[in-house]
Amino acid sequence: MTILFVYTAVSKVNDWSNTRNALYNQGLPTWLTELLLYGLPLVEVLIAVVLLIPTIRRIGFILGTGLMLVFTGYVAWIWLGFTAHVPCSCGGVLSGLGWGEHLVFNLLFLGIAGYGWWAGK
Repeated sequence: MTILFVYTAVSKVNDWSNTRNALYNQGLPTWLTELLLYGLPLVEVLIAVVLLIPTIRRIGFILGTGLMLVFTGYVAWIWLGFTAHVPCSCGGVLSGLGWGEHLVFNLLFLGIAGYGWWAGK
């Protein structure tokens, strides 16, 4: 989980212009888009750091599960065709996946996060 969150944060920052364009293509209010643009990488890094600290790792799994639920819900929403257009694609390695494959990927990591939360590891 830690590597996933660091990777996605670094991908967003590394490809800032595409990240920005993709978020602005969501149809969200500008204030929310700006909040997500700057907030998502920060939250992903924060979760990764919390996952590295044994005494608060369970909190990291709880936060990671919440974030993965949101991301997985978003991917499912697109995959099920509830949008008029596909608002964006993901960056990095995930850009090569179709929406169904991306959904499976997210469900796998959602399961890992949920297990970590449940197991208290």
